[in-house]
Order: sequence, then C-alpha cells, then structure tokens
Amino acid sequence: NVSTPVQFTNSIQIGDHNTITAVGAISTDYNVTYINDPSGGGTCSIGAGLDGQIIIIIMSSNSGGHTIQVSGANVAQTISLDAAGESATMLYDTGLSKWFFIGGSATVT
Repeated sequence: NVSTPVQFTNSIQIGDHNTITAVGAISTDYNVTYINDPSGGGTCSIGAGLDGQIIIIIMSSNSGGHTIQVSGANVAQTISLDAAGESATMLYDTGLSKWFFIGGSATVT
C-alpha cells in the first residue's frame, strides 16, 4: 500500500514482462505482454484478474501485418492491434468480472 498523493522524481519502470508470438492466452501473471511478430492473426483470451489490476499489451513488431484481437467473456470490449507500436492498457473490475480498456492506441469496438 502506498499513501496518496505520491510523487516520483525519477523514472518509473514497470517490470515483469512476457512476450508472445502467436495467438493464445495472455497471462495475468505479468504486468506487460509484448506481441512480437505474431505467426498469424486471431484472438487472444485473458483470464480473470485481481480487482484494480492493470495489464499493458504492446504490439512490439508485426512484420506479417497480422491483426490480433483481445476479446472474450472477461473483456468488456474487443481490442484490436494490427501495427507495431499499438498498445492497450487494461484495468480489471471484479464487480463486473471484466477487463476494461483504459488507454492506448489499439482499436476498440
């Protein structure tokens, strides 16, 4: 627990990342998931998170031009990433049992 307000005077680093290269499950055990040159397009799922948990998904490279969607019962919207540099920051709400897109450059429908 950190009392608020809080002030950081130096860089903040978010560690604990994972890299995937194909569609499948995005792990809630990591703060950041990089999608690196996916082998094909398709849909990634994500399991339930902890209340207030934040996950960042970044398409770091996409030389094949594939579209990856993040959707399913635990995701409030469909989130599409199709170009290197696109990202989605998501927040989990246990009351609604959903991940919500709260920022990034991915397409949300």
